[in-house]
Amino acid sequence: MGSERIRLRGIDTPELSEPGGQEAKQRLEQLLHDGPIRVVPYGQDVYGRTVADVFVNGRNVSEVLKQEGFAKPQS
Repeated sequence: MGSERIRLRGIDTPELSEPGGQEAKQRLEQLLHDGPIRVVPYGQDVYGRTVADVFVNGRNVSEVLKQEGFAKPQS
């Protein structure tokens, strides 16, 4: 979001270098272009990123990614 780094709350996706990482990134980018974005911040992680729920067209992006199989099994 601008220059601010946002960490999606409630999901852990593969790193870009891990299998599925590039696909998860591409799907996230598609979702973020689908409509208006609303960010609901919850705090910061240990790396200084804002942890937030992110909604596009009223849909929680983390939940969509999970439902589509982009989350690591433990998230």
